[in-house]
Amino acid sequence: MIADIDGAGAAAVAASIEAGGGRALAFEMDVTEAADARDMVAAAAEAFGSLDILVNNAAVFGATSHVLEIEGDAWDRTMQVNLKGPFLCSQAAIGVMREQPTGGSIVFVSSLSGVVANENQADYNASKHGVIGLARCIAQDCREWGIRSNVVAPTGMSGTAMMAANDPVNVAPYAAQTAFARLATTDEVASAVLFLAGEEASFITGTVLMVDGGVHAMQPSARQLSEGAERFISSQNPT
Repeated sequence: MIADIDGAGAAAVAASIEAGGGRALAFEMDVTEAADARDMVAAAAEAFGSLDILVNNAAVFGATSHVLEIEGDAWDRTMQVNLKGPFLCSQAAIGVMREQPTGGSIVFVSSLSGVVANENQADYNASKHGVIGLARCIAQDCREWGIRSNVVAPTGMSGTAMMAANDPVNVAPYAAQTAFARLATTDEVASAVLFLAGEEASFITGTVLMVDGGVHAMQPSARQLSEGAERFISSQNPT
């Protein structure tokens, strides 16, 4: 079930899955609306016979402003989408999963910004920190129903519309902080989500899997930052 506020985009993804031999349905919804979340879960369970996995991935980037300059409405919008949305979708999914003998698996997509601070991102970072806390509380509250709850925390990803809109020169300092002087690919992040969602991770719950190229674990040297930025820019503008 591909659920998105962009109905046409969801339909395109579902069509690509079907073209590859899979089965998929598109569902237009707003994650900030409890009724939409309940309807999405009900539609998925009816179409597929059960609801075994929920991936909370919808998000907005936020105001990108100094903490003193973030307007209340902008703060509320970021929290509504990034934190309330995953809460509502999870709450609806848990209502189905708790009745299943096999329970279920919920995977939240947080961010490197969910474990570190960034300049001019107070609303976004607060929401992504909150996602981690929410996931861990669900892991605790729902353990007796066999429901696992985990988090994937990626750094920036290449190949996304959000990243395509950025000048490589502006992205290079972030890529340079990784051990590989590049961003994660969407497939690398999806593979982490798939692992936590599946039976291979059956004894893992309440954890945060960092898919950040080592950024949170290392302090890069000046040489690493300089050379890494050059490598990243060169990779984006091959001659």
